[in-house]
Amino acid sequence: MTEYTNHAAWLPAKQKPLAISAAPITLPGPNEILVRTRALAINPFDGVVQSLGAMVTPWVVYPAILGSDVAGEVVRVGANVSRFKPGDRVLGLALGIDKVANRAAESAFQQYVILRPDAVSLIPETLSFEQAAVLPLAVATAACGLFLEDQLGLRQPALTSAQRAAKEAVVIWGGATSVGCCAIQLAVAAGYHVVTTASPKNFDLVRRLGASNVVDYRASDAVNQIVESLHGFELAGVLSIASGSGAACVDIASRCSGRKIVAFASAPLPLDDAPLTNQLGWKLSRLPRLISGFVMLALRARIKRVKTTSIWGTALVKGPLGRAIFNDFLEPALASGRFKASPEPLVAGHALQDIPAAMALLRKGVSARKVVVSL
Repeated sequence: MTEYTNHAAWLPAKQKPLAISAAPITLPGPNEILVRTRALAINPFDGVVQSLGAMVTPWVVYPAILGSDVAGEVVRVGANVSRFKPGDRVLGLALGIDKVANRAAESAFQQYVILRPDAVSLIPETLSFEQAAVLPLAVATAACGLFLEDQLGLRQPALTSAQRAAKEAVVIWGGATSVGCCAIQLAVAAGYHVVTTASPKNFDLVRRLGASNVVDYRASDAVNQIVESLHGFELAGVLSIASGSGAACVDIASRCSGRKIVAFASAPLPLDDAPLTNQLGWKLSRLPRLISGFVMLALRARIKRVKTTSIWGTALVKGPLGRAIFNDFLEPALASGRFKASPEPLVAGHALQDIPAAMALLRKGVSARKVVVSL
C-alpha cells in the first residue's frame, strides 16, 4: 500500500518506554477493515501492560503496540465485509494486545489499524472522533459484565424504551468511570432500575445517563444507603468497577432480595502505578496486599453466599454479543442520541509522540473524563 505510510508508538520490550517509529501497513483480510486513526483513548490497562506485561499478558509478542480505543475513517475493507465502506466514520475496539489477536496490526496506538467489524460502530456526524474514542473498551467491558452468561447474564439492551417486566435493579459501583458511564446506559436500555455510586460533583452526570439513585461512595453508610434504596426491588446483580469496591459490593448483594452475584471489573488495589524499572520495592509492597485482598474477598463472598465473577473486557468478541452490542445496538443508539458518549474526552495531545505524556496524566488521576489523543 504505497499510498499510505504508517507510524506507531511501539513498546519495544517488557518494561520499556514507548518509541515512535515507522510501522508496516497491513492489508485487511477477510472480515477485517483498515481504519485511519483520528483519535485514540488511553486506558489504565495500557500502563499495566507496559509495566507488568509479564504478569498480566504473558502471551504478548514484542515489539508490541498498545491501545484498545480507536475512532477514525475506514480506508479499506477486506473480503466478506458489507457493513462498512471506505470513508465511513467509525469507532472500534482494537484487539492487538488481546489473546484473541495478539498482533501489532490490530492495536490502537498507530496511524492505521486493523479492526474487526463485529466490534465496530458507525458514528454520526454530530459526534467528534475524540468523543467517540472514549467508548469502545468501556462499552465492551460494561457489556461483558452485564450480559455475558458467565457474568451477570442480564437481558440485552433494546433500542426502544425498555419496559420493565418486574422491579429489577442493578447496582453499579463506580458510575462516573468510563466503564460506569456505559454500564449505566446499557442497564437502563435493558430495562433495569440503576443505583450507582459517584462523588457528589458527578451526581448530575450519572443521573443524566439514567441512574435512578446515586450515593456518595465515600460515605461511611454508603452500603446501607444503597440497600435501603433497593427496598421493593429484586436485585439482578452488582457490577464492581471502582478499585477496592469488591467488599462493599459483596455486602450489598448479600443483603438484598434477588440474585446474589457480583461481577468484578477491578482488583482490590490499583495496578497501574507500577514503575517501569526498579520494581522490586513496588512488588514487595503491593503484591502481598493484592493477593491477600483477593483471598479475603473470596472468603467474604463464600461466607455471605455471594457468587463472584471476573470480567475480561474483550470477551464479547468471542461470541455473538460483540455484534449485538456494537452493530445492532450502539450504532443506532448513537445515531438517535439514545446513547451518549460519556465521560467527556480530555484531549492530552495531537500526535503519537504525546501518548507517553497522556499515559502519565491518566496515572495521576482523572475524574469523570477520559484521556484522549487526537491524530
